[in-house]
Amino acid sequence: MKRPQILFWAALFGSSLSFGALAEDKAAHDHHAHHQGHAQHAANGAAGKGATEVPPLRILFPEDGAKVGTQLAVVFETPGKMERLTMSAPVVGTHLHIETDGISLMPGEDQLIRLGNHRYVFLFDLPVEPGERSLRVYWSDGMHRTIDASMQTVKVVVEDADSGKK
Repeated sequence: MKRPQILFWAALFGSSLSFGALAEDKAAHDHHAHHQGHAQHAANGAAGKGATEVPPLRILFPEDGAKVGTQLAVVFETPGKMERLTMSAPVVGTHLHIETDGISLMPGEDQLIRLGNHRYVFLFDLPVEPGERSLRVYWSDGMHRTIDASMQTVKVVVEDADSGKK
């Protein structure tokens, strides 16, 4: 992640986020949330009758059609209580999914960088290949079934920073 992008986010979202704080959070984000395992959490059952009553989600950055580098990040907003809505919740029910290239990640609260005002940054662990990509943020129930009404998607063009190729 480049320093100008971080300063841009901090300025745009009014955060006191510093590059040093981001580096510390990124160091904690050194494994794939995806590997926490579907089977382990499937036993918790569906989110119940309120499964479709979830807090709103909105992708703030990148914007649809944006040109981005190979290290993806997404800034999103939700008034939801993330300590209850991630894979690190004491009891996993409805939880956050972030997806690209058909890989759905289920971050824990510690893998989200809080910007304040209900805004968060998620940094993808692995770089992606250049080309058109879709980024999705959505809620799933305890059985990992997508809550369709919550789906937020942006399409981006990933460019290789070294060659400018897409």
